[in-house]
Formats: sequence, C-alpha cells, structure tokens
Amino acid sequence: MPPPTYGHWDISLVGRFDPDKHLGFVYQITHIELDKSYIGCKHLWKHKKRKRVAASEWRYYCSSSKYLKPEIKKYGKKAFNFIILMLCRNKRDLYYNEEKIQMELGVLESDMYYNANVGGKRFFRPVKSYADKEFLNKISGTNNSRYRGPFRVTFDDGRVDTITDLTVDAYCKANGFNASGFNRLRGGLFKQTKGIIKLEYEDEW
Repeated sequence: MPPPTYGHWDISLVGRFDPDKHLGFVYQITHIELDKSYIGCKHLWKHKKRKRVAASEWRYYCSSSKYLKPEIKKYGKKAFNFIILMLCRNKRDLYYNEEKIQMELGVLESDMYYNANVGGKRFFRPVKSYADKEFLNKISGTNNSRYRGPFRVTFDDGRVDTITDLTVDAYCKANGFNASGFNRLRGGLFKQTKGIIKLEYEDEW
C-alpha cells in the first residue's frame, strides 16, 4: 500500500499519520503576509447513519469560513499556510479541542483571526473578555512545576531552603508538598501552603 498523502497540509506538528485511524483534525490556516489566522476542524471521512462511507475532501480543504474563503480566492493558496494542529479519534475530542484552542487563543477578541464564532455558533463577534492575564494566573497559578533551581522556599517559622539542582516538582515530591499549592502561592491565590509563605526564583532574591 502506498504511503498516505496529505495534500496542502503541513504535518510537522503531528507527524505522518494513517487517516484510517483518525476521525478528523483541528487546523490553522494563516495568511502569511498579514499573519492573520483561522482555527477550525475537519472530518477525514464522510459518514452515513454513523457509518464511514468515503474519504472527505480534507487534503485540499480550505475551510467553510465565509470570511476566509474569499481571501484564499483573492490571494491564492500560496499566500497561506495550512497546518494540522491536532489529530482526533472521535467527534467529542474533535469538537472539544477545536473550541478549547479557539477560546485559549481568544479568536473573537482579536483582529488577527478570521473566526466569526466559536463552539458551533454559541458565541459571536464582538465579545469582550473580563478575565485578564493576572486574573487567570490567580485562578490556575503559573505553572512552576518544571522550573529548575536555583529557587528559594521560605517557611512561616523563618526557615529558608535554597534549592540549586532540583525542579520545583522534584522538590515537592521529595518533601511531601503539593506542586499545585506552589503554583497558587505564586499566583497570589494562597497566602501559604503547608507552612510555606514564599517561593522565589533566583532573579527575585
């Protein structure tokens, strides 16, 4: 059997794949000169009564966006990058990850995206987000778990640990601490966690 071909799609993020083993993919199409993108998803297969009947036209698909398609027609496909961001094996994962990426990139809040809606047209332009980066960091905490020393841990009894050769995650595991507590301490959501009141990186000393 000949190896699969991928049409105009850049597969550098996902590698070579067998279309038979996947339902679809999340993609990004970007106008190279304008650096303006569209995030969407595409099925690899056509289905009838939940049964796979034929391959879709995915290899040369240019999205169904009424804002992007005229741009591709005007400037030509060579003016755009077509890249597969993620492969998905079922419809639930496909739609969830499409919407997740659209939300995380804020496609409705920026003029740098062609997207006019998110999540099956549940949200439309224009929208305004009230959750700034500082607020989001406080909710989730900056992810410090992979940071490797030096860093300094200060306890509420005045004791200070200086770590030079471990990641935050490794230090937590070795001492029975929770790395997520460290993240929230850094984000300002916690004032202390298990007696620790401060986590500082070397450039903050």
